[in-house]
Amino acid sequence: MESTPTERTPAVVAGEIAAIKAQTRKILLVSAVEVGRRLMEAKEMIPYGEFCKWLEEAVDYSERVAYKLMRIAEEYGPGLSVLSEADVSNVPFARLGYSQAFALLGIPAEERAEFIAQLDIEHMSVSALQQVIKDRNEALEEKTALAKKLKIHQDKVSGLAEERDQAKKEAEAKEQALWSEQSRVTQLQRELTVLQNDSVAARRMKEIERERDIAKINHAMAQADARYDLIVKGFDDLFSTIREMAGADPNAYKLFVNQTSEFIAKTARKLKRIKKNAQTAPTEQAVPEAPAPETP
Repeated sequence: MESTPTERTPAVVAGEIAAIKAQTRKILLVSAVEVGRRLMEAKEMIPYGEFCKWLEEAVDYSERVAYKLMRIAEEYGPGLSVLSEADVSNVPFARLGYSQAFALLGIPAEERAEFIAQLDIEHMSVSALQQVIKDRNEALEEKTALAKKLKIHQDKVSGLAEERDQAKKEAEAKEQALWSEQSRVTQLQRELTVLQNDSVAARRMKEIERERDIAKINHAMAQADARYDLIVKGFDDLFSTIREMAGADPNAYKLFVNQTSEFIAKTARKLKRIKKNAQTAPTEQAVPEAPAPETP
């Protein structure tokens, strides 16, 4: 006569859990997984809101312990379910206590077996294992932070290289413009020389003289503009270097701040003298006013 399958009820599940607890004095991972599976099974059967009461009355578990066991069943159960009894005895984490297994949830599943293999984990206390996991995670965080800083530094270096290349291109373009203006000045000077003794071309000579003067001014402006850009770029780089120096070498930082301030002050005094001399110089024939250089 065939036996009738036992109906799965909370009472049946509680009895199975009690039997498993009685069989082992220390709950190994295999047992914890089985208990966790049955707790999940019971949780699905019991009406909402009554699970905690059932835990206390039926299996004498606190809610905290029960949820730990269910979490362990979710994480370790699939891997253990495909192993035979002989295989289980050879799996490193199969002989762990459930507290150790729960602590190891702080390690990614794909790295857990390798991590366990590096330790004498069966003879480690839970607190010692937790400390090893904490040290490992802190080391990984530090490594990640250093990698992030390195990436930022590499991006900064790349950005500076791009700025340098762009500045070089701009400088080459301005140099080409300088040569073009110089060629224009030379050509106009040649035309002026030819026309100097030609009374018929006197009016044209004046026009060429004016064009020559304008070309000279344009040439001077182009030179000043190129040098102004180089000065601005140089000061930007100098100020950036001085700021970085503040934390690394305070003495060198103060020295360069003082030297830079003194240089700027001297330059300002020179500009005042130039401006004063320009104001007292004889007024020549007016030429088109040059625009101020663009400020980067």
